[in-house]
Amino acid sequence: MSAARAIPIFVLGLQRSGTTLAANLLAAQPGIAAVAADHHHGVHESVFFSHFAPSMEPWPAAGWRADAAGDFLASEYYRLTGLRRSWGEDAAKASASPAELFCRVMDAVALREGATAWVEKSPHHTLLAETIAKALPTALFLCVSRRIPGFLRSRLWSYGRSPPPYPRRAVLIGRACASNVFHERYMRRLRRQLGAQRVFAVDFDSLRARPGPALEPLLAAAGLEAGALQPPEYAPNSSFSSQSQRRQALTVADLAAARVSETMARAVPQVLLSAMQRRIARRRPPVFPAWVWPAAAGGSVRGHLPRKPLK
Repeated sequence: MSAARAIPIFVLGLQRSGTTLAANLLAAQPGIAAVAADHHHGVHESVFFSHFAPSMEPWPAAGWRADAAGDFLASEYYRLTGLRRSWGEDAAKASASPAELFCRVMDAVALREGATAWVEKSPHHTLLAETIAKALPTALFLCVSRRIPGFLRSRLWSYGRSPPPYPRRAVLIGRACASNVFHERYMRRLRRQLGAQRVFAVDFDSLRARPGPALEPLLAAAGLEAGALQPPEYAPNSSFSSQSQRRQALTVADLAAARVSETMARAVPQVLLSAMQRRIARRRPPVFPAWVWPAAAGGSVRGHLPRKPLK
């Protein structure tokens, strides 16, 4: 693949860990382009490497690539780039791989905005970081983590939901804590493998309290001035937007269950947590999230199956 003109930046981390805040902060800085919209709370998730790229494989000969990329070119993410469908079809024909197609799209967005870097945020990409790093040798990664209490509170009440009563609630807490431990370990290992020059770690509390020092190393690696950071252009994607939601808090039982769950998860070898994660992933239906597609007339959203099941 030809070298990308702009520096790719991928924000990694679990959902509800602060990835949206991190991506929106980066997107607000001069020199960084992003695909974003108000109704997506800022930077939109492409789910390109987790969903679209697998459905394109094996990447065909040039004459068939526009068809293989058709799902991505029909997506909400591509629509928000503002690029024409015909441009995307030509880019697909000229690309040697799905990864190169994505870089061509993002480089076009960066070029239009006069940016030298672009940022993408999809929690689904976190466990694919090694694959992305191999396909995009200039890519940088920002790994966002969050301490269990804040992460758990946000997760239990996310998107206007209310957590179920016990014992089901205890199961959700246990899974959330195990997933948090597993992803933290994965991101630490990624930093050891790729080096501190490509992988940068930040926790949610530091990012919210002092974003400048938290992001300065990454910005420097991307060749950008840190200076005084610009605030995000979009409102926080908070689970507690209403007064009633803000009054919600973890109970004594929740905190006790979280402590026990986290302690148990940290005692489990990473290889076993990885096996559990793969087992859970196999149980998920092989479909794209509904929000991947543009809203149709009347507010409905079409579903879509990939050309082959996702791994």
